Order: sequence, then C-alpha cells, then structure tokens
Amino acid sequence: MIIYIHGFGGSSKGSKAEVFRKYFKSVDEDFIAPSLPYNPKLAIETLKELIKSYKNEVYLIGSSLGGYYASHLSDMYEVKKVVLINPATKPYETLKRVLGYAPNFYDNTTFSWEDKHIKILEELKNDKFDNSKFMVLLQKGDELLDYKDALKKYNSSKVIVEDGGNHSFENIQNHFEGIREFFAIGEQFKHTQILKGVGLSNDTLAYNLANLYYDDLAEFLHNFARKLSLDSYADRARGRIKLANSLQKASESIVEAKKHIEQAWQICAIPTIKWMEKNGYNKTPTITIPQEIPKNITNNRYNFSFKDIRFLYDTTDVLPYRLEYNYLLDKNNIFKGKSEEIFLKEYYQSLGFKIFENHIKPIMRPEYPDEDRNYLRFYYLKRFIAIKNNVVFYYDIEGIFFEDEDKHSFIVFHYDNASRELIEKDFRLNTSN
Repeated sequence: MIIYIHGFGGSSKGSKAEVFRKYFKSVDEDFIAPSLPYNPKLAIETLKELIKSYKNEVYLIGSSLGGYYASHLSDMYEVKKVVLINPATKPYETLKRVLGYAPNFYDNTTFSWEDKHIKILEELKNDKFDNSKFMVLLQKGDELLDYKDALKKYNSSKVIVEDGGNHSFENIQNHFEGIREFFAIGEQFKHTQILKGVGLSNDTLAYNLANLYYDDLAEFLHNFARKLSLDSYADRARGRIKLANSLQKASESIVEAKKHIEQAWQICAIPTIKWMEKNGYNKTPTITIPQEIPKNITNNRYNFSFKDIRFLYDTTDVLPYRLEYNYLLDKNNIFKGKSEEIFLKEYYQSLGFKIFENHIKPIMRPEYPDEDRNYLRFYYLKRFIAIKNNVVFYYDIEGIFFEDEDKHSFIVFHYDNASRELIEKDFRLNTSN
C-alpha cells in the first residue's frame, strides 16, 4: 500500500494527490491519500492506525509537512520505503509565521493554528532514521523552504536536486517511474520470499535460526558477518565504495550482535546442558550417523589420522585452537596410569570446572580391508564440555581399537584464548590456528 501524506493545509483533493492517484491506478498499485486533521497529534495517530491496518508492506510519499510526518513514521516496522518531496525539516520554526488562523487550501476555509501545535511538531522531530529507506526530491526554486536544509539532513539518502521549480514541485510526473522503481513495487521488481536451496520463507528461516542454541547462533552470525565482509571487499575492488562501506558496517554490527549472543550462552550454558543431560535431549549432533569407513581414505591402518577421523564423523570446530594428544605417547606420565576420561574429569574438577558429557556416539564396528587381510576396527567418540565462570572449552576423546592390537586413543582439545594458557601449559603441546 502506498500512502500519500499531504502538506500543511492540504487534503486528499490536492493537485499532487490527484496526479499520484491517477498514476498508481494506471499501473494497478494500491494507493490512498487521506485527508488528515490539522492537529499534528491527531494526524500522526491517524497515520499510524492506517499504516498498521495494512501491515508489512507500506510505502510513504510525503510532501512538505507531510514529508516531516513521513520521516517521523519511517521507523515503523510496516514502512519499507519513503519518498519525500520538498520536505519540511523544521516545521516547528517555519510554521510559527502562520500562528492564528491558517488556510485550508482546498476550500479556502481557515483553522486555528496555535502554539500547542508548534510544540507537538517539535516533539515529533526524528534525526535518527535509516537513510537507505529514503528518496528525497528537491527543487532549488522552493519559495517556502530552503532546499539546503533537507539536503543537509538527508545527505546520506538518495537525493535528487533540480534547478528552478517551486514548493509544489513542478513536473512531479517526471519522477513517477523513478519512485516506483525505488519502492521496488510491481511484479518486475519483486524479490522471492523463499530462500533458494532452502525452501523456507524469510520469516520462517529467521524464526528457525533464532531457535538455535546460542552458541550455534553465535557461530552462524560469525559466518554471516564474514560473508558480508567478503562481499564488501569484492564491491570495493569493483569501485562500489558506498555499497562496500554499507556492507562492512553491517558486518561489524553483526559481529557486535554475535558478542552479545555469546554472552547469553555463557549465562545459560550450564543450566541448559544440565537440562539436556537430565532429559536426554541434545542439539542436533555435529557427528553423522555411524557409517562404513570410506575405502579411499587409506590402505594403511597405521596412518589413519585424526583428520580422517574428523572426516568420518563429520565433526566441526567452533573454537579457534585445536590440540591433539596421543594417549599412548604419554612419555611424561601425565595421566599416572589412569584412563584419559577419568583423569581429565578429576583433574579439571579439581580446578573448579564443571564437566558435562555431550555428543556421545556408540561403539561402531566397520570392516576395513588391509593389503594382506581383513580385520576389524572399533571406534568410540565422546565429547566433554568444561565450564568455569566465563571460561569454556571442550575436548573429544577418540578411541580406535584393533582386533589384534592395543587401543589407540587421542584427546583433542578445542579452546580459545580464555583457556589457552591452561591447556598448553598442562600438556606442553604445539598449537595451530
């Protein structure tokens, strides 16, 4: 729905309202130009109710004082785009000159314009708005308003300035198609509401993403911000500086949102994991259903590396550092003969960490061909989360059993800077980003 907001003393029967009505009817677009009360408070209340009644898809065109109203209403969720025509930027100053009896231009009657109305206009001032929503049409020949005031206020928006003209804006019809294109209305401008390759509408997708556990949501925001940043670099290389700057700012804002989501996870991580442990409910595993070992990985049972295990289980790292410790190569006797699972649990509990077992996979028993014979290998994979105040890391214990040999066991730590010193000091391991 396109809503035209007339100026001071105007009505739905004004000349601009009529030409807009005729044009949008010719292109089969919904359009309305209501006659508004002269009282600014009542006018804004009327417009708000009207906008809410159409929901989701509302586009505003505001002329003169109507541009000031449109700017005030631009923050409403339903308002998608706004076109301003010679807009008033300080009507609480310029309209002081008509205090007393002001004219209704459509029927030559008058109404009482008072100081209280001026005060209401000042309360409606909105200097913080989304510039990308605005298209501003100005003519230098405006005899009532200085076009430079609007040029300064909306300098980051799409602004068109013409020589000559007047306050009514001469030849507004020359901009009809440009306005329609800016609004991106009409079938030729419609974006799909279904994300390609996903099959979900935008609102459904947003709802499902918000239902992620907060640590996973933070990871999504990290990847989203990185994608926008990469797009920014690409557009900058093409010379699209304004677009690149906007994308980079969006990326930085999403990074800030990610930090707040991470804080939310730190607040609720322990009770969430306890609840999951108690109720047998967990996140969607990052480890796939057990499967046969891909035959193209290796033909040598002794070089079946951690990288291959990660490929087999389809695990993902969400923390920047990862260390691997081979239990059988415990030359410094760190574990003192205890199983790695028991030792680590007791050790970190003694340091004040709470340990939660998570992402448990049952033992799997695939057959795997050797060059000489077939033999059996057994696997298990357990993940443990360690939490103490704001320090969170996790470690995986991966076991490989051969039918005729001892167990090969690996401990893989996933951690960030907060727990880096603790882990690297304990096991004197080399790090890799």
